[in-house]
Amino acid sequence: MKFIETHAHLSDKAFNDDRNEVINKSFSSGIEKIIEISCSAKDWQNALDLGENYKNKIFPVFGIYPGYIEELNAENLAKLQDNLKKDFCAGLGEIGLDYYWDNSKKKEQFKILDSMIDISNRLEKICVFHTRNGKDEKNDSAYMDLAAKLKNDWSFNNKKRNRGILHCFSGNWEDAKTGLDLGLLIGVNGTFTYKKNHELREIIKKAGIENIVLETDCPYLPPQAIRGQRNEPSQIPLIAQAISEYLSAKVEYIAGITSANANELFSNKPFSTSEVENGLSGE
Repeated sequence: MKFIETHAHLSDKAFNDDRNEVINKSFSSGIEKIIEISCSAKDWQNALDLGENYKNKIFPVFGIYPGYIEELNAENLAKLQDNLKKDFCAGLGEIGLDYYWDNSKKKEQFKILDSMIDISNRLEKICVFHTRNGKDEKNDSAYMDLAAKLKNDWSFNNKKRNRGILHCFSGNWEDAKTGLDLGLLIGVNGTFTYKKNHELREIIKKAGIENIVLETDCPYLPPQAIRGQRNEPSQIPLIAQAISEYLSAKVEYIAGITSANANELFSNKPFSTSEVENGLSGE
């Protein structure tokens, strides 16, 4: 039984003392591939090194996080595009809109997003989106604003079932449905296990396993069982187990279908039922 971790931050300083040990532990726990998210220019080289050192195992995604307006300059944009052209680069991200902490800088966030969407269109790169509503969700919906932007300006078409991910989904069902209609998978992580997150669990149930991928967002958002501790990619099986119990589906099925979803999105490999069948057989 194999899993794919679609959102890790292994370049984070939280792993400075034992990064290689954490990575090897992840692989030994059933993680077949790791998507490393590098969304700040100061971290890009570390992600490049991981991609070089763990070829065919760790695949970096590069971008500029919403709010990092000081990183939006000609030099960084040139470096970003060079990174995206690497053969082991899996996509562009995490990018998007975040209104939760400071919704007064929407103009700056849209300036970054405009540049990232333009790059995605020109270089034909899938996108990992970070989207978080403001505390007054009715008037500060980052999901609605992102959807409007993508409908108008995101012309990238990879001729696959999906062209990106709504990472760490935290919106409502309308937000999820709009994202699915735009060709976005829903990233499910440790927040699914949080006791008060009933709405999220029901949204994932409604969306269906065929529309989700597994992630940790490590070192952040550990599952309920290890709240307060550092998160790691090796926690993916725990998240999958929680999903399987809630949806009354075999964990092997969760592993198979989410791996098929991730493989099709992040590579040239088409969606294949064989991975699901392997998962069901426990291989």
